[in-house]
Amino acid sequence: MRSIKITVVVFLTVCTFLFFMSACGKEQAKPNGKKGEVSSQLNPVLSIQQRNDGIYVLAVLENHSNHTVTLSFNSSKMFDVAITDSSKKEVFRHSKGVNYEKKQEDVHINAGASHIWKTKWKLSAANKKAGIYRVNATFLPDEISPGSLRTESLSVEEVLTLQGGSEETKNNSFRNIYFSGKDGTYKVSGEARVFEGSFVYSVSDGHNIFIEKNEQIVEGGPDWAPFSFEVHIKKEDLPINGTLMLELFYYSPKNGEKSDTLAVPLQSFK
Repeated sequence: MRSIKITVVVFLTVCTFLFFMSACGKEQAKPNGKKGEVSSQLNPVLSIQQRNDGIYVLAVLENHSNHTVTLSFNSSKMFDVAITDSSKKEVFRHSKGVNYEKKQEDVHINAGASHIWKTKWKLSAANKKAGIYRVNATFLPDEISPGSLRTESLSVEEVLTLQGGSEETKNNSFRNIYFSGKDGTYKVSGEARVFEGSFVYSVSDGHNIFIEKNEQIVEGGPDWAPFSFEVHIKKEDLPINGTLMLELFYYSPKNGEKSDTLAVPLQSFK
């Protein structure tokens, strides 16, 4: 009987040991997931600013990890920005005509910090062509440490909508309009000079009006004052085929009718 008890104890002990070793093996063999991937460390961001002398693009890499990330480049070409119109024709490329130097250079981005590269699309207000443009930024390191290099994770795209210069000069109440965003979420900014600093914006697809809201700016006419607001449209309301149009206007205090309407395409869907 004693022999049987000893055998059982030894058997249970061996089973416990084997289970423990198996669990440790599984833990050691457990994949690291996305820990070493660029996409889990660096978040690419575009900031687009419209000014009188052109479109300013800030290409940013944000370090979301808890350690310093080092990007190594084999030339002075660290990034590129391309802008295409609605027909996919390239209207601007940062690297076009630039002679880059072959040299080794590292960029260190501390934990929680970011690194910014800048470029400018020289474009006067008179030469602006109304339409929807796509702005794409690509970052071009040859090596990244720590982590693996996944180039598809180091690019970002934003939609830019421009109002034509000729129409802007004809409008007395709105100017320097800038749009960014896509698929129902948009940021709009610009300048306005309207009676008592109040104007209205609406968004429609030519058939349905999704939004109509009042905006109040700091100063009323005749002074120009900046404004900015965000537009949010439910995805189920977005047109399958069509164009979202933004209208800026104010209601005349004399007759209550729309005045100085500025209509711009916000985004086209096909």
